Amino acid sequence: MDALTQTATATEILNLSQEKFHWKTAGEIDAIEDLFDDELVFIHLNGHFSSKQEWIQELRTGRFVYNAIDLLQASVKVYGNTAVLVGKARFRVTMNGSKGAWTLVYTEVYTRKNNHWKLVNLHTTAA
Repeated sequence: MDALTQTATATEILNLSQEKFHWKTAGEIDAIEDLFDDELVFIHLNGHFSSKQEWIQELRTGRFVYNAIDLLQASVKVYGNTAVLVGKARFRVTMNGSKGAWTLVYTEVYTRKNNHWKLVNLHTTAA
């Protein structure tokens, strides 16, 4: 992959991640579900693991709601059909009716499948 293609792909992933944040705060669960790979592994701040199905269920039932997400920084490295995004953002959420806010550092791993980027791994930790 040449440098220009790598830069264009990195920009595409940065934009996709930002769009994902918009979908989360707008409640566009179908768009999120489409982005997540069927084998997604989401490692939460507390170390809990969720599958795609488990996390989508949390969002659909309203047990977990993203109220606002403010991106603080993000960068992407591209390795062929895989892209790794490392970012930092402020998340304001409602969990089981209780509001909270956290600044998190996160890693998102994307892979290209059938000409579409899919999020295959998401790992969050306290900043």
